Amino acid sequence: MKKNDFIANELCLSYRRNPKLSVSAFTKIKNSRCLEETFRQVWNIDEIEVRESFYALYMTNQLNVVGYYRIADGGIDAVAVDTKLIIKCALLSNATRIAIAHNHPSGTLRPSDSDKVITQRIKSACHIMDLKLLDHIILTDCDYYSFKDNGDL
Repeated sequence: MKKNDFIANELCLSYRRNPKLSVSAFTKIKNSRCLEETFRQVWNIDEIEVRESFYALYMTNQLNVVGYYRIADGGIDAVAVDTKLIIKCALLSNATRIAIAHNHPSGTLRPSDSDKVITQRIKSACHIMDLKLLDHIILTDCDYYSFKDNGDL
């Protein structure tokens, strides 16, 4: 194939950092309680008992939060999670650590079998990309469940 025979789109990916923020101002995650509090700050709290949503939090090696992303919104008892999107956001933000969270509108803190499956799938994807999944938090209106604290991660 000659050089002029190749036809394709050139991809250009970018990450825009807020110039008003310094790394020293970023929230530092110390434990699952810090994760829960941080997720609640970015969550659409008006919908926590209405429908499931799934968020990811992205951090440095020093556990400073560099950003978050709402991965998906679902229905009353399920949310479809795109593992590729979670990993893509981590790579674009130069994160090395990830925490994920979703809510249970029903109020139950017990993880479902599908919660456990998606956690393992995301953990495996992180491992392949040299990222670390720190925790998976399940939120209800007034409490939380940590996969890490309960030995599920």
